[in-house]
Amino acid sequence: MTVQRFLGSEWVSVHGPRDPRQLLVWVLDAGFAGVLAAPAPRPIDWSAMRSAAVDLPLELPVVRVGSVLAADSVTAGLASSREGQQATAMAAVRRAVETAAALGCRQIVLEPGLVPVMGEIESDDLGDPSYQWSAERGVAMVARRSVGRNEALDHACRAVHQLVRGFPEFRFSVTAGRNIRSIADHQGLLDLFEDLHQLPLGYWHDAAVGARREQIFGEAQGELLEDLGNRLTGMSLGDASPDGMQLPPGSGGVDYALLATYVPRTNSFPVAIELDPSVAPGDFAGVRSCLDKYGL
Repeated sequence: MTVQRFLGSEWVSVHGPRDPRQLLVWVLDAGFAGVLAAPAPRPIDWSAMRSAAVDLPLELPVVRVGSVLAADSVTAGLASSREGQQATAMAAVRRAVETAAALGCRQIVLEPGLVPVMGEIESDDLGDPSYQWSAERGVAMVARRSVGRNEALDHACRAVHQLVRGFPEFRFSVTAGRNIRSIADHQGLLDLFEDLHQLPLGYWHDAAVGARREQIFGEAQGELLEDLGNRLTGMSLGDASPDGMQLPPGSGGVDYALLATYVPRTNSFPVAIELDPSVAPGDFAGVRSCLDKYGL
Protein backbone atom coordinates (compact mmCIF):
# COMPACT_ATOMS: atom_id res chain seq x y z
CA MET A 1 0.00 0.00 0.00
CA THR A 2 1.52 3.30 -1.14
CA VAL A 3 -0.33 6.60 -0.97
CA GLN A 4 0.44 10.02 -2.35
CA ARG A 5 -0.57 12.91 -0.11
CA PHE A 6 -1.89 16.10 -1.64
CA LEU A 7 -2.97 19.37 -0.08
CA GLY A 8 -6.36 20.85 -0.88
CA SER A 9 -6.11 24.16 -2.71
CA GLU A 10 -8.67 25.92 -0.49
CA TRP A 11 -6.28 25.74 2.47
CA VAL A 12 -3.19 26.28 0.30
CA SER A 13 -4.58 29.46 -1.28
CA VAL A 14 -4.96 31.11 2.13
CA HIS A 15 -1.72 30.03 3.78
CA GLY A 16 0.73 29.53 0.92
CA PRO A 17 2.83 32.09 -1.02
CA ARG A 18 1.11 33.90 -3.89
CA ASP A 19 3.84 33.18 -6.42
CA PRO A 20 3.05 29.83 -8.15
CA ARG A 21 6.63 28.56 -8.05
CA GLN A 22 7.13 29.52 -4.42
CA LEU A 23 3.79 27.97 -3.50
CA LEU A 24 4.65 24.64 -5.08
CA VAL A 25 8.08 24.53 -3.44
CA TRP A 26 6.35 25.35 -0.14
CA VAL A 27 3.98 22.38 -0.66
CA LEU A 28 6.90 20.05 -1.40
CA ASP A 29 8.84 21.28 1.64
CA ALA A 30 5.77 20.49 3.76
CA GLY A 31 6.02 16.87 2.66
CA PHE A 32 3.23 16.67 0.08
CA ALA A 33 3.26 15.30 -3.46
CA GLY A 34 1.21 18.16 -4.89
CA VAL A 35 -2.09 20.01 -4.79
CA LEU A 36 -5.70 18.97 -5.34
CA ALA A 37 -7.23 21.70 -7.47
CA ALA A 38 -10.55 23.27 -6.49
CA PRO A 39 -12.10 26.74 -6.33
CA ALA A 40 -10.31 28.65 -3.58
CA PRO A 41 -10.83 31.76 -1.44
CA ARG A 42 -7.83 33.30 -3.21
CA PRO A 43 -8.10 32.51 -6.94
CA ILE A 44 -5.27 30.38 -8.32
CA ASP A 45 -3.96 30.61 -11.89
CA TRP A 46 -3.80 26.91 -12.71
CA SER A 47 -2.06 27.40 -16.04
CA ALA A 48 0.70 29.28 -14.22
CA MET A 49 0.81 26.50 -11.62
CA ARG A 50 1.37 23.88 -14.30
CA SER A 51 4.14 25.93 -15.88
CA ALA A 52 5.77 26.44 -12.49
CA ALA A 53 5.64 22.69 -11.79
CA VAL A 54 7.31 21.61 -15.03
CA ASP A 55 10.69 20.73 -13.45
CA LEU A 56 9.49 19.93 -9.93
CA PRO A 57 8.84 16.42 -8.53
CA LEU A 58 5.22 17.40 -7.96
CA GLU A 59 1.77 16.47 -9.33
CA LEU A 60 -1.58 18.19 -9.84
CA PRO A 61 -3.61 15.02 -10.49
CA VAL A 62 -7.18 15.77 -9.40
CA VAL A 63 -9.70 18.58 -9.89
CA ARG A 64 -12.61 18.88 -7.47
CA VAL A 65 -15.74 20.63 -8.73
CA GLY A 66 -16.79 23.19 -6.14
CA SER A 67 -15.73 23.88 -2.59
CA VAL A 68 -15.37 21.17 0.03
CA LEU A 69 -16.26 23.85 2.59
CA ALA A 70 -19.65 24.80 1.14
CA ALA A 71 -22.89 22.97 1.85
CA ASP A 72 -24.50 24.37 -1.30
CA SER A 73 -22.33 22.72 -3.92
CA VAL A 74 -22.01 24.37 -7.33
CA THR A 75 -23.27 21.04 -8.71
CA ALA A 76 -26.47 21.17 -6.62
CA GLY A 77 -28.49 21.67 -9.79
CA LEU A 78 -27.44 18.35 -11.34
CA ALA A 79 -30.40 16.85 -9.48
CA SER A 80 -32.80 19.68 -10.26
CA SER A 81 -35.76 19.57 -12.63
CA ARG A 82 -35.20 23.23 -13.53
CA GLU A 83 -33.28 23.79 -16.74
CA GLY A 84 -31.54 26.91 -15.46
CA GLN A 85 -30.21 25.16 -12.36
CA GLN A 86 -29.10 22.18 -14.41
CA ALA A 87 -27.32 24.47 -16.85
CA THR A 88 -25.51 26.31 -14.05
CA ALA A 89 -24.31 23.04 -12.56
CA MET A 90 -23.17 21.66 -15.91
CA ALA A 91 -21.28 24.90 -16.59
CA ALA A 92 -19.41 24.47 -13.28
CA VAL A 93 -18.35 20.98 -14.33
CA ARG A 94 -17.22 22.24 -17.72
CA ARG A 95 -15.04 24.85 -15.99
CA ALA A 96 -13.49 22.06 -13.93
CA VAL A 97 -12.83 20.09 -17.12
CA GLU A 98 -11.07 23.14 -18.55
CA THR A 99 -8.96 23.39 -15.40
CA ALA A 100 -8.09 19.69 -15.62
CA ALA A 101 -7.09 20.11 -19.26
CA ALA A 102 -4.89 23.08 -18.32
CA LEU A 103 -3.21 20.99 -15.64
CA GLY A 104 -2.86 17.91 -17.82
CA CYS A 105 -4.74 15.77 -15.30
CA ARG A 106 -7.60 13.38 -15.97
CA GLN A 107 -9.50 12.85 -12.71
CA ILE A 108 -12.48 15.04 -11.75
CA VAL A 109 -14.41 14.71 -8.49
CA LEU A 110 -17.95 16.03 -8.11
CA GLU A 111 -21.05 15.83 -5.95
CA PRO A 112 -24.04 14.56 -7.96
CA GLY A 113 -26.47 17.22 -6.75
CA LEU A 114 -28.93 18.09 -3.99
CA VAL A 115 -32.55 17.05 -3.50
CA PRO A 116 -34.83 20.11 -3.57
CA VAL A 117 -37.15 20.42 -0.56
CA MET A 118 -40.17 22.62 0.05
CA GLY A 119 -40.30 25.30 2.75
CA GLU A 120 -37.69 26.98 4.92
CA ILE A 121 -34.64 25.12 6.19
CA GLU A 122 -33.00 25.87 9.56
CA SER A 123 -29.76 24.24 8.44
CA ASP A 124 -28.75 21.59 5.94
CA ASP A 125 -24.98 21.76 6.54
CA LEU A 126 -23.76 18.79 8.56
CA GLY A 127 -20.57 20.75 9.23
CA ASP A 128 -22.28 23.83 10.70
CA PRO A 129 -20.89 24.14 14.27
CA SER A 130 -23.54 26.73 15.17
CA TYR A 131 -26.38 24.26 14.61
CA GLN A 132 -26.98 21.57 17.20
CA TRP A 133 -27.50 18.52 15.04
CA SER A 134 -29.26 15.57 16.64
CA ALA A 135 -30.58 12.28 15.30
CA GLU A 136 -34.10 13.68 15.52
CA ARG A 137 -33.27 16.80 13.49
CA GLY A 138 -31.40 14.72 10.95
CA VAL A 139 -34.23 12.23 10.52
CA ALA A 140 -36.76 15.06 10.14
CA MET A 141 -34.76 16.62 7.30
CA VAL A 142 -34.26 13.26 5.62
CA ALA A 143 -38.03 12.75 5.73
CA ARG A 144 -38.54 16.08 3.95
CA ARG A 145 -35.87 15.11 1.45
CA SER A 146 -37.57 11.79 0.68
CA VAL A 147 -40.49 13.52 -1.06
CA GLY A 148 -38.44 14.57 -4.07
CA ARG A 149 -35.60 12.11 -3.71
CA ASN A 150 -36.40 9.66 -6.52
CA GLU A 151 -37.07 12.36 -9.10
CA ALA A 152 -33.86 14.16 -8.11
CA LEU A 153 -31.88 10.92 -8.37
CA ASP A 154 -33.21 10.39 -11.88
CA HIS A 155 -32.07 13.87 -12.92
CA ALA A 156 -28.67 13.33 -11.32
CA CYS A 157 -28.16 10.02 -13.11
CA ARG A 158 -28.96 11.61 -16.45
CA ALA A 159 -26.60 14.51 -15.81
CA VAL A 160 -23.70 12.32 -14.71
CA HIS A 161 -24.28 10.01 -17.68
CA GLN A 162 -24.13 13.01 -20.01
CA LEU A 163 -20.89 14.23 -18.43
CA VAL A 164 -19.10 10.89 -18.50
CA ARG A 165 -20.10 10.24 -22.11
CA GLY A 166 -19.43 13.84 -23.13
CA PHE A 167 -15.85 13.94 -21.78
CA PRO A 168 -14.53 10.39 -22.32
CA GLU A 169 -10.90 11.46 -21.91
CA PHE A 170 -11.53 12.28 -18.23
CA ARG A 171 -12.26 9.97 -15.30
CA PHE A 172 -15.18 11.21 -13.20
CA SER A 173 -15.67 10.21 -9.57
CA VAL A 174 -18.62 11.08 -7.35
CA THR A 175 -18.34 11.96 -3.69
CA ALA A 176 -20.67 12.63 -0.77
CA GLY A 177 -21.14 16.22 0.35
CA ARG A 178 -21.69 17.88 3.70
CA ASN A 179 -25.25 18.89 2.80
CA ILE A 180 -27.85 16.59 4.33
CA ARG A 181 -29.89 16.95 1.13
CA SER A 182 -27.14 15.45 -1.01
CA ILE A 183 -28.13 12.75 -3.48
CA ALA A 184 -24.91 11.04 -2.42
CA ASP A 185 -25.89 9.46 0.87
CA HIS A 186 -25.24 5.73 1.16
CA GLN A 187 -28.37 4.51 -0.60
CA GLY A 188 -28.26 7.32 -3.13
CA LEU A 189 -24.75 6.37 -4.21
CA LEU A 190 -25.68 2.69 -4.44
CA ASP A 191 -28.69 3.55 -6.58
CA LEU A 192 -26.66 5.91 -8.78
CA PHE A 193 -23.97 3.31 -9.43
CA GLU A 194 -26.58 0.65 -10.11
CA ASP A 195 -28.22 2.88 -12.71
CA LEU A 196 -24.87 3.86 -14.27
CA HIS A 197 -23.13 0.51 -13.81
CA GLN A 198 -21.85 0.43 -17.39
CA LEU A 199 -19.98 3.71 -17.04
CA PRO A 200 -16.34 4.00 -15.88
CA LEU A 201 -17.47 6.06 -12.88
CA GLY A 202 -15.39 6.14 -9.71
CA TYR A 203 -16.06 6.78 -6.03
CA TRP A 204 -14.05 9.35 -4.05
CA HIS A 205 -14.42 8.90 -0.29
CA ASP A 206 -14.74 11.97 1.94
CA ALA A 207 -13.71 10.82 5.41
CA ALA A 208 -15.10 13.89 7.19
CA VAL A 209 -18.55 13.38 5.69
CA GLY A 210 -18.51 9.71 6.67
CA ALA A 211 -17.57 10.52 10.25
CA ARG A 212 -20.17 13.26 10.58
CA ARG A 213 -22.95 11.02 9.28
CA GLU A 214 -21.92 8.38 11.78
CA GLN A 215 -22.06 10.93 14.59
CA ILE A 216 -25.54 12.12 13.63
CA PHE A 217 -27.22 9.08 12.09
CA GLY A 218 -25.20 6.19 13.46
CA GLU A 219 -24.16 5.11 9.96
CA ALA A 220 -20.97 3.06 10.08
CA GLN A 221 -18.07 4.81 8.34
CA GLY A 222 -17.02 1.66 6.54
CA GLU A 223 -20.35 0.89 4.85
CA LEU A 224 -19.71 2.94 1.71
CA LEU A 225 -16.14 1.72 1.45
CA GLU A 226 -17.31 -1.85 1.81
CA ASP A 227 -19.95 -1.46 -0.90
CA LEU A 228 -17.99 0.75 -3.31
CA GLY A 229 -14.39 -0.18 -2.60
CA ASN A 230 -14.02 -1.66 -6.07
CA ARG A 231 -14.66 1.82 -7.52
CA LEU A 232 -12.49 3.75 -5.04
CA THR A 233 -10.28 6.34 -6.76
CA GLY A 234 -9.09 8.45 -3.81
CA MET A 235 -9.89 9.92 -0.39
CA SER A 236 -10.22 13.30 1.32
CA LEU A 237 -8.89 13.08 4.87
CA GLY A 238 -10.17 16.10 6.78
CA ASP A 239 -11.70 15.23 10.16
CA ALA A 240 -15.12 16.00 11.68
CA SER A 241 -16.82 16.61 15.01
CA PRO A 242 -19.73 18.71 16.32
CA ASP A 243 -17.22 21.60 16.22
CA GLY A 244 -17.05 21.47 12.43
CA MET A 245 -15.62 19.66 9.42
CA GLN A 246 -12.34 19.66 7.50
CA LEU A 247 -10.53 19.62 10.83
CA PRO A 248 -6.94 18.34 11.13
CA PRO A 249 -6.75 14.53 10.89
CA GLY A 250 -6.72 13.04 14.36
CA SER A 251 -8.85 15.77 15.95
CA GLY A 252 -12.29 14.29 15.26
CA GLY A 253 -14.19 11.08 14.71
CA VAL A 254 -12.63 9.69 11.52
CA ASP A 255 -11.46 6.07 11.88
CA TYR A 256 -8.13 6.21 10.07
CA ALA A 257 -7.23 2.61 10.86
CA LEU A 258 -10.41 1.58 9.06
CA LEU A 259 -9.68 3.81 6.06
CA ALA A 260 -6.22 2.33 5.67
CA THR A 261 -7.65 -1.16 5.19
CA TYR A 262 -9.49 -0.02 2.06
CA VAL A 263 -6.54 1.62 0.31
CA PRO A 264 -5.79 -0.48 -2.79
CA ARG A 265 -2.34 -1.89 -3.28
CA THR A 266 -1.21 0.57 -5.92
CA ASN A 267 1.78 2.87 -6.13
CA SER A 268 -0.13 6.10 -6.64
CA PHE A 269 -3.34 6.11 -4.62
CA PRO A 270 -4.20 9.79 -3.94
CA VAL A 271 -5.27 11.08 -0.54
CA ALA A 272 -6.03 14.78 -0.19
CA ILE A 273 -5.73 16.70 3.06
CA GLU A 274 -8.60 19.16 2.61
CA LEU A 275 -8.72 21.52 5.56
CA ASP A 276 -10.71 24.52 6.66
CA PRO A 277 -8.56 27.65 6.17
CA SER A 278 -8.88 28.36 9.90
CA VAL A 279 -6.53 25.43 10.58
CA ALA A 280 -3.08 26.79 11.41
CA PRO A 281 0.07 25.65 9.57
CA GLY A 282 1.50 24.77 12.94
CA ASP A 283 -0.94 21.86 13.15
CA PHE A 284 0.82 20.01 10.36
CA ALA A 285 3.22 18.12 12.59
CA GLY A 286 0.24 16.47 14.25
CA VAL A 287 -1.42 15.83 10.89
CA ARG A 288 1.65 14.03 9.54
CA SER A 289 2.05 12.05 12.75
CA CYS A 290 -1.55 10.85 12.58
CA LEU A 291 -1.36 9.83 8.94
CA ASP A 292 2.05 8.21 9.29
CA LYS A 293 0.69 6.07 12.09
CA TYR A 294 -1.86 4.49 9.76
CA GLY A 295 0.14 4.56 6.54
CA LEU A 296 -2.08 7.17 4.95
